[in-house]
Amino acid sequence: MSSAAYADDGGHSAVNAALGFYYQSLYGLLSLVRASHDDAAVCLERLDDVEIFTNGQSLLSQLKHSLSKKPAPVTLSSAALWKTLKAWIDVFPVVKLDDTRFQLVTVAPLPIGSPLTVLLDDLSSRTCLLILLQDEAQRVVNEHQAGKLVGKQPLPHADRVSSCAAYLKLSDIVRAKFLSRITVQSEVSNINEIPEDIAKELKNFPPDRRKAITEKLMEWWDLQVIYSFCDKRDRAISMLEVQQKVAEIASELERDDLLADFQFVTPPGDHTPPSMISQQLHLVGATKVEMQAAEREEWRARSQRHKWISERVDMAVRVHLYDRLLVEAWGDKHRVVVETHVTATEEAKRASGLEIFRWSYNQAHAQIPPFARNWNTSYYVRGSYQVLAVEEEVGWHPDYRLLLTEKKT
Repeated sequence: MSSAAYADDGGHSAVNAALGFYYQSLYGLLSLVRASHDDAAVCLERLDDVEIFTNGQSLLSQLKHSLSKKPAPVTLSSAALWKTLKAWIDVFPVVKLDDTRFQLVTVAPLPIGSPLTVLLDDLSSRTCLLILLQDEAQRVVNEHQAGKLVGKQPLPHADRVSSCAAYLKLSDIVRAKFLSRITVQSEVSNINEIPEDIAKELKNFPPDRRKAITEKLMEWWDLQVIYSFCDKRDRAISMLEVQQKVAEIASELERDDLLADFQFVTPPGDHTPPSMISQQLHLVGATKVEMQAAEREEWRARSQRHKWISERVDMAVRVHLYDRLLVEAWGDKHRVVVETHVTATEEAKRASGLEIFRWSYNQAHAQIPPFARNWNTSYYVRGSYQVLAVEEEVGWHPDYRLLLTEKKT
């Protein structure tokens, strides 16, 4: 059983059928983020497009999707309506009518004044609609039979005669109870709009976070739906699972959103920078101003690293991995200089080394992926290169390791 999906020109296509199914999936997710009962759960493609279990009852939802700017309204004579009724009648043997509700969800409108508008409210009287549906079903069956008798081709109402016949076979009592348990949602969002509907339901989170949470939640949901079809998990996906995943995603995003704590802070007056910074920069002839800037950024980066690592247990690994990224980017440049300056003069070596330092200060922060998703400051990359230079994991002069060793001895 699957939802209908129509192209803008009214034709069917594999793409639109796929969009129709994916629409069912996202509607299931939307139903859970809107649910108010802890026992809410959703199952796709079992008894209906979407089954929603909540408060001890089952809601069977038939979805009619379209990307048309003006989808055809749902009327008393719509094939979509009668096929939906037939789909529900077919599952009567396996459901308890007293514990089951039925819902037609469509992006199309109901015409103004349509007798179907009573289905927008589950408390509205269905008495008149019950008579009209019976009359319509009987008309369809009669005209189809009359067409058969005279050999008319194509036969009238071939697309819904079986649905109307099935409806007429129901007893008056069952028909009345059935109709009392049917509702319609019309003019609902299409597949392009439904992610925004999901995001709007995440009211416990700041508006600027909801889109990112929704995107990650949809990725997780898609996998859960696939697993449910492959028997790798329960067929039903619960609201509590969704809530737990939303909390995990929000926590992950919060971990990625880091503050630039030292962007506007300068080293204290009694700060003594590591001597290795100036030693490394003296080897390549950096200016005094460049040395002072490097020492300031090293203090900022080292302070930031210390704050992160002392406050969060996961940061030590993240800092280490990012250092490896910085060393790799530096190494791609430094090894070329080493290889091409084997026989170069000392002056040329110093000039090439100074160029690498200036790259680490002026350009690296814009060329290397940021430490975190929201990180857009330069001092961490600039200063981390100086931290790494102090530890001699990076250097500027092509022969910095040899020269520093000689200086130590």
